[in-house]
Amino acid sequence: MKLNKWITLSALFGCSVAFAQNAQDVRTLDIIVRDFQPNHPDFENFSEESVQHLDQIYNYQVGNAAMKFFGYDEDWYMRADQYHKTCGNMNTINMGYGAKIGTDGLPMTPNMSLPGYLQGTSVTNQTLEYGECSDKNNGNTLRGYKNAQPGVSGYKCPNGGTNWANPVIYTPGMVYPYLEFTPAAGSDKIDMLYDVHIKKQTEACDNQFFDQWFTDVPAVNKTVYATMDIGKDPQGSKYYIYDYNYNNGGYSPLDSIDPVSRERVGDKPCNAKIQPNKVCEQFGAQSLSIFCPPYAYEWADKQYDYMGQNTAQLCKDWLLLGGPRSVNADGVGHSAAYVAAARNGSLGMQHLRNYAFTMMGYASFKYKNSNQLNAAGQLDPEVFEFAGDDDMWIFVDGVLVVDLGGTHLSAPGKVNIFTLAANNHGCHVGEPLSTYSNCAGASDATGWADDTWHHLHFFYADRQSDGSNIYIRTSLAELAPSRYGQPTVNNVVVKVDDKGVSHNSMYMNVPLADSSLNMILTNKDLVPPMVVMRDEPVLGPDGKQLKTLAGTDSVVTMVYGFYVTSLTGPTDKGADGQMYQFEGKVMGIDANGNVVEVPGGLLGGDRIAFNVPWSQGLEDDGNSGYPKYVWDQLMQWSHKATYYIASVSGKHVEGFDEREKWGQISYTAQAIVAVIPDDPAYDRPDFSNEAQTLSELADRSEDGKLPTDMTADLVLTPIPAVPGVDPIKWAKDNADKLTGSPRQGNTAYAPGTSVVYGAGQGTNSTLCYSNDASTIPGKKSNESCTQWSFPTTQPFHVNIRVFDHLGHFVNQYNKRVTPDDFKKALAGKSSAYDKIETVPAIGCTNQMYGSDPTSATGAMLATIKMYPVTEKGRLLATGPYIYQMTVVMDQFEYCYKSYGNKLTDMTMPFMRTTETIRRGYRRTPKK
Repeated sequence: MKLNKWITLSALFGCSVAFAQNAQDVRTLDIIVRDFQPNHPDFENFSEESVQHLDQIYNYQVGNAAMKFFGYDEDWYMRADQYHKTCGNMNTINMGYGAKIGTDGLPMTPNMSLPGYLQGTSVTNQTLEYGECSDKNNGNTLRGYKNAQPGVSGYKCPNGGTNWANPVIYTPGMVYPYLEFTPAAGSDKIDMLYDVHIKKQTEACDNQFFDQWFTDVPAVNKTVYATMDIGKDPQGSKYYIYDYNYNNGGYSPLDSIDPVSRERVGDKPCNAKIQPNKVCEQFGAQSLSIFCPPYAYEWADKQYDYMGQNTAQLCKDWLLLGGPRSVNADGVGHSAAYVAAARNGSLGMQHLRNYAFTMMGYASFKYKNSNQLNAAGQLDPEVFEFAGDDDMWIFVDGVLVVDLGGTHLSAPGKVNIFTLAANNHGCHVGEPLSTYSNCAGASDATGWADDTWHHLHFFYADRQSDGSNIYIRTSLAELAPSRYGQPTVNNVVVKVDDKGVSHNSMYMNVPLADSSLNMILTNKDLVPPMVVMRDEPVLGPDGKQLKTLAGTDSVVTMVYGFYVTSLTGPTDKGADGQMYQFEGKVMGIDANGNVVEVPGGLLGGDRIAFNVPWSQGLEDDGNSGYPKYVWDQLMQWSHKATYYIASVSGKHVEGFDEREKWGQISYTAQAIVAVIPDDPAYDRPDFSNEAQTLSELADRSEDGKLPTDMTADLVLTPIPAVPGVDPIKWAKDNADKLTGSPRQGNTAYAPGTSVVYGAGQGTNSTLCYSNDASTIPGKKSNESCTQWSFPTTQPFHVNIRVFDHLGHFVNQYNKRVTPDDFKKALAGKSSAYDKIETVPAIGCTNQMYGSDPTSATGAMLATIKMYPVTEKGRLLATGPYIYQMTVVMDQFEYCYKSYGNKLTDMTMPFMRTTETIRRGYRRTPKK
């Protein structure tokens, strides 16, 4: 994305100071943190210690009191062989559990959970070791790798000097190598943040309840949604580095830490507005960042923290109060860690932490061939590196690339993007996302296509209390906007109501800040907070769309400003995002530089994004892949913006992303509008002759009943185009011009106007008719049949059931209008015709059906004229009847003429409408 380099404080805080900030100095990932209690069966198990000290831990007594150590019960004891002792570490490697990592950061044996092209092994033949550095830094104790080679991620002890060091061993194969993606109920789209699931493959290393680790489970975990902001390497390299380790206090995403004293001051504040369920809470301080095993540890009195402070007494107090798994040491809900910390003053608060958590991180990144080379044209691929303790699994496009399971020492892993791209990673047949857009243009022969977006997920678990280390280094050049960071428009749905008025629903990744809402509404006639991109057809002198040299339709991309006149919300729509309702005007800039309204409003297929105030840094960032004439238009609208759009998290829109990352507009309309029925008090013309025809039709049938699609006339009439008026509204206001029946009955409709289904469909005629009764004083109806009409822009299924006033069944009508029937009717052809005519649909990707480009609209009026007969074709008696009508609209995509002159792609979802109507009538002589 292209990001501005200068941000004016006055735009954010109302002052006149300016400061320089390179917004590209941060890479932001969305993270979902799930907080657990440390007494969860899969946490705080001291698995490595249990190999040699199982009975000691189980029978441990604190102080002089004859009481067993809290938390380690019979169940914990019985699970040791299957779960505790299967963790890969230095005490289990000889038992056949786990795998060593070499000094070059690669496994010393092939990891069969990874694709073949990622199963490279160490060539050093020496195990990587991690421990306490013998050198002191300003009196602090440091920890790092003893013998890691230069390219290995993570801190390395100076000159390899250590007081002690242990081999780095992990547990491979704990999870399946493929992620599962399951769309939410009622959706056919995958939400890459919410619809992803990691699955357990083997029972090992305390993962009995693995299905709870990365899933919301009430009463078991609590969820916090946030971002991980990875800053630029201060040494000036191309890398972005995130580094929290033993030497600087560790990683605590749920704790608020004083930056000077390093004491915990409370839970890290979170913003409930970005929580999908609006719940923003955690279990609180549950652990101490010291190694304090529940048995007579021989080195207990000689342990020092990273600040050089002895932690022996802190550990003793912790164990006396119940130890690492005690969550209610004082009887009022405070953990043993919390009470022990309070007894030890500053030292205790420096180690009090909320550990026992899992975290899923996600980012969408763009693959570009050019980003895999340095300035000299040499291979220098993008990478995503990790080092940390406890479980870490990294997936790209749903396929495992780093497997570091288990409760281990800090272990390194690396994702080489060039290697993945060259091997078509994630795009082989059968892989989870192989049919999605990330694999568009990919092949086993050529690898990933250039300029394609791919998906990175990582799953991390901190399951031990003695510390939490995480190191990330990446050179990914381009990430998509964060879901919880800067505000981004996901998509917009424009719905036209029965009056022809459009209503816009905008779905966003995160709620807007109140200050931004106020600025938008305060400046609604002055500043365009959004910009709209639209492809307009290039027409020749004959009015037809020109072709490019490649034979495709020629278009020009126009950028318009959108001035908001009203904005309300948000409404939480779960995985769909935060929905705002908004209205406004699409405005253009004429040749004289004046801002003028563009008729028709937003159209289907438009792209929309937030505007950004102009700055020299933004201009200098270049055109982000747009043609110069498009970028120049963006800069015109950028000059008209005077404030930044910010999210509730405080992050503001930084620049114009590539077109494909803008929100896309879909166009829809009101499902059903009851234009008619007539007044409930009817005088109906005589229907005796027509009833006789229907009786004969019923008598000829096998069951003596009318076919259910022959109990009414269904007349489908294309709605004409009227400039400046929406077809749906015109149909409501002028229904009487389209729904009347021929005067004398059995008269065929003129070819090319309406299509009739029913007893007279062979001649495209109706049995129903009208007379002049409406001209007689007191006579309100002139139709021989009971009728309803509704405008529609999609195929449908209609069912009408008729009952008398006592509830006895009388008759029913059942008819499905298929997409083919619908298209033929729009084209003005009878169902007897096979040909479906289309007209030029300049501005649409879908077809426009009709025979006249000036009149076709993509909409029709469906009129149902229910015969006044029983299911056997017998004439109904006078009196009241009850009609139960259900209309089901099928999902449909087509070209629609909005306001009688603007073509737009329309997408109509599945919809259902039901009405119950009471009607009564008396017959009058036929005229």
